[in-house]
Amino acid sequence: MPPPGTRGQAFPGERGAARVRPWLLIFTAASVVYVLAALLLGLPELLGDEAATQSVPGGGTAQTGTPLSSGAAPFSTSLLNGIPLEQIVVLSPQAVQAMSQVADLGKTLGRNSRAFSKIGDSTMESPHFMDRFDQGTYNLGEYQYLQPAIEYFAGSFARQGVAVQRGLHSWTVFDPMWANDPSCLANEGPVDCEIRLHNPAVVMIRLGSNDIGPPQLFESNMRLLVSRCLDLGIVPVISTKADRNEGIEDRHNLTLRAIAAELSLPLWDFDRVAQSLPDRGIRSDGVHLTYFSSQDYTEPGALQTGYAVHNLTALMMLDQLMRVVLP
Repeated sequence: MPPPGTRGQAFPGERGAARVRPWLLIFTAASVVYVLAALLLGLPELLGDEAATQSVPGGGTAQTGTPLSSGAAPFSTSLLNGIPLEQIVVLSPQAVQAMSQVADLGKTLGRNSRAFSKIGDSTMESPHFMDRFDQGTYNLGEYQYLQPAIEYFAGSFARQGVAVQRGLHSWTVFDPMWANDPSCLANEGPVDCEIRLHNPAVVMIRLGSNDIGPPQLFESNMRLLVSRCLDLGIVPVISTKADRNEGIEDRHNLTLRAIAAELSLPLWDFDRVAQSLPDRGIRSDGVHLTYFSSQDYTEPGALQTGYAVHNLTALMMLDQLMRVVLP
């Protein structure tokens, strides 16, 4: 892994400035003119194949000067349903640096870097949310590059855990009344119980669909949850939601994006890609996602169902964290 402070996210198509190589300074005047002519005219044959292009993980080539992090995911495409992946899996350089420090703290505290937990409502319930990645009944198709993430986090995908429950709110995640697992301790809420039982390095957070109260309450509760995770050395992934239960003004998603940006957190912006789906990928009840029973991403209609895109983009986020954040 790259050393702390140098780890970053890279998607295909990102451009960087060409670097000036010191050995050019010792060229003769004729050589300098020759190289400058090649650069200005854009003639790869003058520079040779190695100088004009560089290998891209997973095959193909990239323009000289394109920064490719050693942890960069070999995406076969930079778009999903026409939307740039960096608008869905949002992991800024600042977030990479900040979350790398959190992951380092987690390592000191003994967190399991190969485990993640889920905190959320019924949209994250088993068996529809990523369970198949543990069960082996799936076909990634062109997204086969995500297989290492499935192997890395094996055992967490099919685990619903204590902190995923129907009707869960942002204000009940710490309420012992909602910690209904017999393994939970007295006065231990769902989040603290799940962290103690599974010891994750990462948590995927999906809340807001059941928070119909004052928006200020939702924001303060989310900040409390995020703060708790950071203090425990756990990387919190903030997720937006596809529904508009709190109103068409979409207050909660705006709040979630603002918190992620302010605190340099990973943002899994599912709402952004849900806009590309029929009925936003939501069933007639207005909350739950449309099913994708086969988990076969080679099917023509796979990326038109809620759970197909939901599970795929969640896996993309985990893949990025594995590559550029976790120790």
